[in-house]
Amino acid sequence: MNVKVIETMMSDLYILEPLNKSHAQKMYEGLCVDADYRFIPTNPPVSVEELAARYERISQRHSSGQSEIWLNWVIINRQSGDYMGYVQATVMVDQGWAYIAYHVFSKYQKKGVAKQCVRMLIDFLFNNYTLSHVDALIDTRNLASIGLVESLKLKKINELKDADFFKGSTSNEFHYRVFDSEWAMKA
Repeated sequence: MNVKVIETMMSDLYILEPLNKSHAQKMYEGLCVDADYRFIPTNPPVSVEELAARYERISQRHSSGQSEIWLNWVIINRQSGDYMGYVQATVMVDQGWAYIAYHVFSKYQKKGVAKQCVRMLIDFLFNNYTLSHVDALIDTRNLASIGLVESLKLKKINELKDADFFKGSTSNEFHYRVFDSEWAMKA
């Protein structure tokens, strides 16, 4: 599988701009809401500098052994220019499938941002990579995210008990999947 060049994507409302180090300043404030991390095992960035260093590393677009392709976009409102969050995918090169993840800043949640941008992400993946399927792992307590992937017709295929331990408790995760053939029929 060849590495595809990441590209800017646009809808009528949003721009998905390939992530790079220069986005750290505008993303930092939105990423610093503690409540947005209750279902994920990470914490808000400590500083703009730390975030910029992370963005520089992941904007290389692949793991050191090149077994994974890292695709990350920031979500920008086309009208206001506000930074609203991000979408990302990890393409498992040798296995021919990808994981997706997303984070919409709390002040933009429940407004359809994630649904439209995740749909754009999955379209990009199936249109530019030869993938059998796209997966998402979601904390079983994250009802909003579960609703999102189910509205996009991803199907729950498994529940992973004790998948992680963070912030003082054990989390279970639902494993969701959509196959290329299912996505093509949906579109």
